[in-house]
Amino acid sequence: MFVTIKEIWQMLMNLIRVPTIVNSTTTANWNSGVATSGQPGADLFTLGTPGEWFKLSEIYLGLYAFNAAATVTVRVYEEILGAERLVMDEDYIVAAEPDIVFIFWFWEIEMYGQIRIEIFSDQAADDGLAAPYEYRYKEL
Repeated sequence: MFVTIKEIWQMLMNLIRVPTIVNSTTTANWNSGVATSGQPGADLFTLGTPGEWFKLSEIYLGLYAFNAAATVTVRVYEEILGAERLVMDEDYIVAAEPDIVFIFWFWEIEMYGQIRIEIFSDQAADDGLAAPYEYRYKEL
């Protein structure tokens, strides 16, 4: 099997291209809402397209926006073996954690399908809060 010059060029461009950085917020009922999974909380965001590859570098969550007394649960769902599966379920105590936490941190990893981040806060005062996040990715 031969690789064309065009294919080699595309591979090189994927290696040197800088990632897209997305900074945003999601406003939701983090305590009284119901996320896509049916668990309490709400969806922070979904990244990726079903059936397609992308490269993911980092995902951050700004805990500083939540009530200081809160315990924030972060759940990550990924498409694995043809179904969406829970791959991470972590609790963060806002007063004891850094202002910004890594949800994922890689040099760069290829991902397939979608990844969805859900959040739950144990404080009703966090309902209606704009939760800040950032992620860095490359489309393939």
